[in-house]
Amino acid sequence: MADAILSLLLDQVKTIIDKPKKEVKLLVGVEEEVEKLERNLDLILTVLADAEEKKTTDKLVKIWLARLKEAAYDMEDALDEWRSGVELEVKGAEDAAKRQGKVPRLCNFLSSFSFRRLSSRREVAVNIKEINRRIDEIVKEKDRYQLESKKIELPKRPESSSFVDVSKLFGRDGVKREILCYLLGGSSEEEAGKLIETISIVGMGGLGKTALAQLVYDDPDVKEHFESVIWVCVSDSFNEKRVAKEIIQGLENLSGSAAYGLELDPLQVLLKRISESIKGKKYLLVLDDVWANEGERWDSLKVTFSLGAAGSRILVTTRDRNAASMMGSSDFQIIPLEKLGDVECWSILKDIAFRGKDKMNSRKDLEEIGRKIAKRCKGLPLAAKVLGSLLQSRSTKGEWLTILDSEIWRLNLAQKEIFAPLLLSYYDLPHPVRRCFLYCVLFPKDFVYWYYHMQSHWLAQGLLGSDPRVDLESVGVEYFNILVARSFFQDFGISNGYIYTFKIHDVVHDFGKYLAGDEFAMELVQSDHLSTNSAKHRHLLVMVDRGMTFPTSISGAEKLRTLVTFTGEDALTPDALCSLFNHCKRLRTLDFSRPDGLDHLCNEVPEEVEKLMHLRYINLAFSKKLERLPETLCNILNLECLSITGCENLKHLPESMGKLLNLRYLSTYGCFALTHYPKDIRTLTSLRTLLGAITRADRNDDKELSLADLGNLKHLRIIWMQVVGNSIDKEEARKAELQNVEELQIYLEGEVEEDDIKEALHPPPGIRFSFSDHFWFIPPGIVPE
Repeated sequence: MADAILSLLLDQVKTIIDKPKKEVKLLVGVEEEVEKLERNLDLILTVLADAEEKKTTDKLVKIWLARLKEAAYDMEDALDEWRSGVELEVKGAEDAAKRQGKVPRLCNFLSSFSFRRLSSRREVAVNIKEINRRIDEIVKEKDRYQLESKKIELPKRPESSSFVDVSKLFGRDGVKREILCYLLGGSSEEEAGKLIETISIVGMGGLGKTALAQLVYDDPDVKEHFESVIWVCVSDSFNEKRVAKEIIQGLENLSGSAAYGLELDPLQVLLKRISESIKGKKYLLVLDDVWANEGERWDSLKVTFSLGAAGSRILVTTRDRNAASMMGSSDFQIIPLEKLGDVECWSILKDIAFRGKDKMNSRKDLEEIGRKIAKRCKGLPLAAKVLGSLLQSRSTKGEWLTILDSEIWRLNLAQKEIFAPLLLSYYDLPHPVRRCFLYCVLFPKDFVYWYYHMQSHWLAQGLLGSDPRVDLESVGVEYFNILVARSFFQDFGISNGYIYTFKIHDVVHDFGKYLAGDEFAMELVQSDHLSTNSAKHRHLLVMVDRGMTFPTSISGAEKLRTLVTFTGEDALTPDALCSLFNHCKRLRTLDFSRPDGLDHLCNEVPEEVEKLMHLRYINLAFSKKLERLPETLCNILNLECLSITGCENLKHLPESMGKLLNLRYLSTYGCFALTHYPKDIRTLTSLRTLLGAITRADRNDDKELSLADLGNLKHLRIIWMQVVGNSIDKEEARKAELQNVEELQIYLEGEVEEDDIKEALHPPPGIRFSFSDHFWFIPPGIVPE
């Protein structure tokens, strides 16, 4: 449930409490309150897993958890603000002392600590005391619900890859042949040039419509028969311009900047371009996930489809027979996709569940139980896939019987046939892994997730933990692999043997939205005012209509922790951003990037950005008119991720970058106007990923980052850098010490030769090392294929 956050959140609160206790003398009367708070949190954490499961059947437990979640959020915000204020004041005192040539002493500073940024000492004490009162009441109520202590371990790592979608291989050969006959055969009517036939696959979610269409799309006979084969994912958020754009990309094999340029063209221009490209060409257009509520908006597109050559086909997948009729399929052209039999479901389930278990002595006993579990799939291949993934980490008869006899099968759930198997797998996940999955439903259906993008979001929300001794990025990879193994993620984008992107099945996305409730929301803005529909929204995706700017008036969004915007060109004005920074001070994630790569999103970042003291992540990618970042950005000491990828007119980084000691990810890839990196970058010892760094090879001065300075960044794992200079100071270059680096990409600018720089840096064996002839952005992959 959405309350998967609670275990993680309460752990974070304890961490936040612990650091100021050690470093700062607590205010009078506060220390006792903090210790009481810690004791209450320990009591809650022991029963949280049980409460989360009982929530589905006990409304009182559901209300109790909701109250606890709200209190936990407020608790973390208040304590984080306290800690951030302390750190900012300490940092200011240290800088002042250094300017005066003195040695800063923490004890002297704290004796006159003013809490200027937190109003007063008394306010801190009152806030903590009030939070404790709320938690105390919640703890007293927990005994009414007979909650028990439960512990969930990390699942065992699967013994073989789970990226193969075996559900595509079972039970669909006959219907695939039927579809191919329709697509590759002819008719008397079309030979006379009268129509382009539309074939529709119709069935409920989870039956494998998309998987079947993909099998057809990839069939060698199809590729040979049609001049162009185009795939477009339509989804329930229909946008005729996006569909037109993707059709053009398929027809003309466009990618990169050429594809991005289509965003600027009006619909009529795109339709004309389709008409010209499609005329006289025999094509197959696959329209995946079509809905019936947008009939009139399809008319202009359907006219262009008719201009293809005889023998062209359209293949539609949909849950709705009316949508098939709307797209032009006659009754005999509609192919209803039936549920699989129990035998086929068992074939899918066992193929996944028994991977790596061929020599198990108990396999025969497990097969008997497994066939009974397969009947619970109700003919849905997605359910069989999910349950097979769940059983893969279980080897005993008792563990399989626990799945078969679970109370979840008897719950009254929405879309019970598919949600029950998903819920079984979901409850078997550790709390932080659940939360990572739920966070993904902030984005719309059929969204293509870039792994590195999501990992940074997870980090910003604390979903990967906060222990400074742990490599949190590796934790992110581990959680990602668990979700892949459990079939929550699919459709992986792979390049050079590494995974870059993934998607979520529509039904799994529906399941996540069902669990997440109103904590995650999407708002379409059509005026100059933004008002959230619920005070419970904590994570918001805002879509702004083309031609409009982001609202300058905001209400009801004070408690937002995530804001993602999909806006048009120049939509993020300084006035709108000032209003946002003044209103949404609890934000931890601020993402202004666009999934379609649209440029010119943010032209100026106001000084008021420093008011976002909780901020961990800010993404300003492809803001091509952005020329500078304010120095006040460096007052956000919690900042962990700064992405200014593709800001090609950004002339320099702030001089105070050295203050961002918590920064783990910095990307300036594609910032062509940058001439150097400031020297203070070498002090950012928390950096794990550095993309687009500019380093000098020929000298080591006090102004620009040099190769030798990389030796200070002991935690760096991925670095893509531009090396400048016409010579190499080899002695300085050896100080780079790249032993911990896992991936190194170098772009040379100057007269330095590749062999010389490689000899000077002496990269360790096993590193992914390459030279690049262009300085542009392809994000790193995460795990081997």
